[in-house]
This record gives sequence, C-alpha cells and structure tokens, in this order.
Amino acid sequence: MAPSNVTKKNVQLKKKKLTKKSSKLVSKHVETNSDSNNDSDGSMDAIQFDSESDNASLNDSEDGEVYDSDGLDEEVEKLKTSDPEFYKYLKECDKNLTKITDDGEDNDDDYDEDDIEGIKSEKLHKPPENLEVGSDESDFDEGPSNEGRDVVVITLSMIQIWREKLQNSKQKLSYITAATKAMTAALQRVTPIEINKPTPYKVEGSSVFNGVLQMCMFDLHPAILKFLKLPLGSPSQIMISKSKQWKKVKMTLRSYLTDLTKLLNNVSSEDISCVLLKHFHQMIPFLSCLPTIVKPGLKRLIALWSASESETVKVLAFLCLLKLANSDTSVYLEMVLKAMYVGYIANSKFVTPNSLPGINFMRQSLAEMFIISEPVSYNHAFLYIRQLAIHLRSAVTLKKKENIQSVYNWQYVSSLKLWVDVLCSSLNKKQLQTLVYPLIQIIIGCTKLISTVQYLPLRFHCISMLTKISKETGKFIPILPHILEVLSIVDFQKKHSKTSMRPMDFTCILRLSKSQLQENVFKDAVIESVHGTLMEYLVIEAHTISFPDLVVPFIIKMKEFLKNCKNINYTRKLRTLLDKVKETSTFISEKRGKSGISLYDLKSIEVWEADIKLSGTPMSQYYDSWFKLNQQQVARKITNNIVLGEFNIPTLKKHRLKKNDDGPAELFPSDDEEYEPNFGSSEDEDVGEKYEDVGEKEEN
Repeated sequence: MAPSNVTKKNVQLKKKKLTKKSSKLVSKHVETNSDSNNDSDGSMDAIQFDSESDNASLNDSEDGEVYDSDGLDEEVEKLKTSDPEFYKYLKECDKNLTKITDDGEDNDDDYDEDDIEGIKSEKLHKPPENLEVGSDESDFDEGPSNEGRDVVVITLSMIQIWREKLQNSKQKLSYITAATKAMTAALQRVTPIEINKPTPYKVEGSSVFNGVLQMCMFDLHPAILKFLKLPLGSPSQIMISKSKQWKKVKMTLRSYLTDLTKLLNNVSSEDISCVLLKHFHQMIPFLSCLPTIVKPGLKRLIALWSASESETVKVLAFLCLLKLANSDTSVYLEMVLKAMYVGYIANSKFVTPNSLPGINFMRQSLAEMFIISEPVSYNHAFLYIRQLAIHLRSAVTLKKKENIQSVYNWQYVSSLKLWVDVLCSSLNKKQLQTLVYPLIQIIIGCTKLISTVQYLPLRFHCISMLTKISKETGKFIPILPHILEVLSIVDFQKKHSKTSMRPMDFTCILRLSKSQLQENVFKDAVIESVHGTLMEYLVIEAHTISFPDLVVPFIIKMKEFLKNCKNINYTRKLRTLLDKVKETSTFISEKRGKSGISLYDLKSIEVWEADIKLSGTPMSQYYDSWFKLNQQQVARKITNNIVLGEFNIPTLKKHRLKKNDDGPAELFPSDDEEYEPNFGSSEDEDVGEKYEDVGEKEEN
C-alpha cells in the first residue's frame, strides 16, 4: 500500500474534480451550522468544497480545524445513515472514498519507490498500437447523414402504388408527404451538396429518378387540390389561404417548392427545363402563399427569361412571372417588375444578330408587364426615365468621355426603346401618358449630343423611336430636320478607299469605326436608312391638312442634294420619293381648297383627315408597295441561309496559272490579291474553267 500522504493527495485530487459536478447537490443536502461543529447528528457540517481553490478541496472547517483521513472516513460512514441518496451519489462518483484507511504516519518527504508503484497501479489510458493517419477528406462534408435511421430504397412498384394513391378522390397527407420526400431524395442524387435535409428514402437508378419526377410533375398538383378541397384548375391565393387544410400541408409544400427551385438551378436540358417550368407554373398559387421562398424562385425565373438560349424556355419563364405578378399585384408586381427590368438591362449590353431576337422578346414581354397596374408602373417609369434624363444632362453639361459613354451605349438605347414601347401600348392610361413629352425630349437630346458621322447609326435608332411615338400617339414631332441633316453630314462626293461586297446594316451598330467609314457600302447604307426613315415619317403626315406646308423644307433640301450628287444610284430612290411628295402635296392642297374648312374648327379637320386617310394618297400607295419589298428583304436576312450580318456573298479566289520554267513569264498579273474567278456557282465554275483554258493556251 502507498503511504498515507499519497492516499491523501489522491483523495484531494479526485475530490477537486468531483467538486464542480456535485456543488449543486451539496448545496441541497449539506446545511451549514455556524454555532457548533460538534453536533451529535453526524451531518457533514464540517465538510466544505472550495471550487475556487487550487489546493485540495477537503480543507479546514469554519473553526479552522483540519480533518485528517480518519475524520473523513467517519464522516462518510455517518453520511451513509443520515443521507443515503447523497452517499450513493458519492459512491458512484468516487468509489475510493469509501475505502480510505490510515496506512501509516504522515510523511512530508518526496515520493519513494512505493509511491511510484502506487501511482503505476492506477488504470492509465493506453493508446492502440496502430493509429489511424489523419486525412484531408475527413473535413469534407458529405451532406446529410442517415445513420441511425432506416433508409428505404425507392422502387418502381412503390412509385406505382403512390401514384395510384395520389389519383384517388380522397387524399391523405401521408401520401403527399411521401411524394415530396421522394423528390428530396431524387434531388440529393443529383446535387447532394446543396440538399442538407435528411430523408428516409433513397433513389437509385435513372429509371427510378425519372419515375419520381413524373409522379411529382403529373400527380402531385391534383392531389394537393383534392386534399385542400379546391376545384381543379388554378385556384387563387385567397382560396388557398382560406382552406382549413392549408396549415397541415403548408410546411410540406414549402420544402417541396424549395427543392423544385434548386432542381431548376441544376438542369441544363431544354426538354427537362420545359417540363419543370410547366409544373412550376401550376404551383405558382401555392408559391404566392409562401412569401419567404418567393425570391429564390423569382431569381431563377428571371435568369431563364433573360439568359436562356431556348425560346420555349423564355416563354414558359415569362408565363410563370406573369402568373406570379397577377397572383397578388400589391405584393409581387413591384418585385417582379424591378427584377425583370434589371435582367433586361443586364442582358442588353451587347446586341448581335444572334442576341437581337431575345432582346426584342424581353422588351415586348416586359412592356406587357408594365401595363398590368398603372400606379405601380408609373412609379417605376418615372424613376427610370428620370435616371435617363440625369445621365443625359451630365453628358451635355460636363462633356466628358465617360459621361458621353454612359449615354451612347446599348443599355441606354435599349432602355429608351423599352419606355417607347410601354408608352405606345398604354394609350388609354392617362397617368403614363404624361411621361411621353419628357421621353421625347430625352430622345431628341440624345440625337443632338454628338452630331458626327461615326454616330449616324445611333441617330437612326433615335429617329425610328420618335417616328413610332408620333405614329402611335398622334402627336406631332419635328423629326424631318434630324433626317435631312444626315445629307449634310456625309460627303457623298468623296470617293471611298475600300471596297466591300458585304452590305452594311445599322440594326446592330451604334458607332462606326474609321475603316467602316472608308468603305463603299457605308454610303449605300446611309442612303437606304435616309430613304426608309423619310418614308416612315412622311406617310404618317401624308393625310394631314398641314402636309403641303410641312414638306416645303424637305423639297428645298432634296432638290439641292439631287443637284450636287452625281451618283445615280443615290439619286434614283430619292428623286422618286421627291416626286411622290410633290404629288401628294398637290393632292392635299386641292382637297383642302375645296373643303372650305376653317382652321379653328378642329373637329371638322379631324373628320376631314380621317376621310383622306381612308381614301388614300399617292404617298400612302407608294409606301405600301415599298413596304412589301422591304419586308421581303428583312425576312430574307433572318433566314437560316442568309443571317443578318453574315451574308453568303461569293468570294473571289485568285487563279494561279501553272508556271512553266522554260516558257515566258506572266505578262498581265492581277492587281487585286484577293481576286478569285470562281464564285461558287455552276456558271462561275464554267467561267473559271474558261480562264484556265485561256491561261494554258497563253503558256503554250
């Protein structure tokens, strides 16, 4: 046995650890007696546990008496009779307390060999011989763990049973919950990192995965309606929220719609996206009743509507957004409009022939959304049009490069086109029509900001917007001076330095480069644009009583241009247009002189103009024939064979004659390095063969 001092130290160390655990129990069972320490009841009044002391926990009493091992043994034995529960607790915590004996006299010297043997006799922790090596993969989160619970592997027979139960007239919540949990298990198979919810099911195999999706896509929505006792179709948000069963299925649908949104984020296939969006469209009424999970779904719908390459996906995403906005216009319309506007501006930064149809679809669909509620739309329109005006004012006053670039870019022009479409499609909304005049001023200011040759395409975009506003709203806008100014900006007498056989189109261009200005097709494109914009504008005013006076500056400027321009290709179209304008002016003047209408009688003037428009004018007849030809050219550009900006123009391949070392050298080589006699057609191939025959004869 170890000496008594070692035993005391062991007891003290063990009691120190025990003090923290038993301090609360001691306070309940031990009562302090400050009057006397020699009571006959044998209670542990003299034992005090000092948890703050770094020394032994069994120390002096309140009177300063020191308890040795014999006194402690006696007190513990007394505690067995006085408080058996506490004695049992002490026995469980430290079994050595009941076996304290005095094995010798106190010894204050250092440990001897017996002490070391006593310490070694205690049970010590021994590590295993083969330790596992730590791995970096141990920190990897493998997702939710199903350990400790039974995981059921879903089979096709189980899916068939669930589908039959879901199709019954009487629905139970257990089958709906099972279907949603099966959806969670299927989603964990695709994206285990994103789904952290434990599920009692497991999906194995593509056939089971497809079966779960089909069950949820086709059978879950009707089953929920039956459970809520709602009519089939598309119930409103009020009907769903008033259903007595809604609270029971609310959390289940919350989890399911969250999983459905995550599945939409991870699907790249067009066909699967279409199926999921159709199902998501059915579930929109339930989503509107859960406002806390609307934002993730709205964010994904905006991404599909604005950035998807598939037209079908874009349309389905827009239908979902439209249904969400109409479900509760006071809550979701403003949120949807803001998100759609930001998505439209962000995806119209670059306009190409491939992205132009998608941008046009976004603009037209967003314009439809702004017509739903006039008060909400007016707030957004006023705010965004004011921002456009602030950018234009900074560019006009500061005239710095960065300020001008903030106006002369595709995002600014796309925003202008959007508000033009919104105001032109909301003619019956008086509050929105008050923004027409500020928008016209912004477009005119944008046209006048930089009047140079390089920004002529942007000018034509602004002119087309002003023409559309004038046509739809019936307001007079002085557009003619901005069109005629182009004839003065461009020098049509200057010869071009570069030749290109690919026609130039300003549809996807805002600014021309210096090399493009030197091409011959640049002036051709300018003449085509001037002729087209003049036709669009003049036909709007051709039936008005003021047309003869309106076209006087046009006739003067056009006569001057035709006199100075020597290019017959440029003057041909404009001369024909001038003749039709003169003919229409004479026609209107004769009709106006015979009518005898006073200029103060506005109602009579409106009736007279309506009759002239219905009967037709020489200008309108000429416009109809031109419009048909122009539409054919536009349709030809957007076909698969002739894409806008990517015309299949025949190329000239240089014909290299066979060299004969002994024969004479070539006398007349081609000056054009890109010369190619073969144009790719059968006739051109025959011409190429003729050139080869002639070359061989010359060599011989």
